[in-house]
Amino acid sequence: MSVVAKVKKSVWNLGAALFFIWFGFKALGYGMDLLGIEGPSLCSYTDVAEFISPNGKKIAKLGYSDCGATTNWQTGVNIVDVESGKEYNGFFGLDGKPENLKVVWTSDIELTFSHFPVDRLLWFNQDYMSGVKVKIEASMANKQIHPTPNSGTAD
Repeated sequence: MSVVAKVKKSVWNLGAALFFIWFGFKALGYGMDLLGIEGPSLCSYTDVAEFISPNGKKIAKLGYSDCGATTNWQTGVNIVDVESGKEYNGFFGLDGKPENLKVVWTSDIELTFSHFPVDRLLWFNQDYMSGVKVKIEASMANKQIHPTPNSGTAD
């Protein structure tokens, strides 16, 4: 067998081995998902408060996560539909803990966030499938951004 053929065979065998290792991990992950088994998490999550909608059909859950020494805390809000038990994630995220964050149901379907520095806002999303409209309200904490000197002037 020539050297080129040996190299091709070695590369082929290495590729096949890597594929089956990858495929094994994917199959293991899908199997765990199907059986409802959760593996260990690198992040810890702390619930801070729950806010029940006026009609009691929705719950806004406020909490923060910590994923280790090289990352900062991240605050998030999830909405739970009481009747179905479905949880909707990713509405609102802040860098850091939710120190002065105010979460208020302004109606059965509208949730308002206020009293946070806007520069700490990581994400803000609407998920209309949740049946909740989410708003950010202007507050004194959000008015910390000041125009830079000479902005808007011609030189």
